[in-house]
Amino acid sequence: MAANLDNGVILGALGSSVSVDTTTLVMTPPPGMIIASIQFIGTCKIKTLVAEDPNKTFNTVIASHQDIDSGAVAGYNAQDHGDGGMKLTSNTPQFPAGMAIYGRWTSAEFTENAEGVILYFGY
Repeated sequence: MAANLDNGVILGALGSSVSVDTTTLVMTPPPGMIIASIQFIGTCKIKTLVAEDPNKTFNTVIASHQDIDSGAVAGYNAQDHGDGGMKLTSNTPQFPAGMAIYGRWTSAEFTENAEGVILYFGY
């Protein structure tokens, strides 16, 4: 059975934020919360995406779920992980309008040509 991290709260019920102004590029959740989902209103490229736990959620800091069997990530049980993860970089393709991504991030920064995003918050 899967863990219910949101305690059955519908996405968006804990708050959200929108940016369609390309001058507002760095977005953060309220204190004590995380960004649970990012929906792209228009084509957008992520400049910086900081995960609550960068070993678990994809981000621009390190590659999450990389080849842990090789010992690349210390402290993880080799039988309880994924493999092949990459870190987002400036070479990462743009995310298309309408796409949503899910995770646990503490901040997100978008490139100047971002066409708008909606962030949904959670605990």
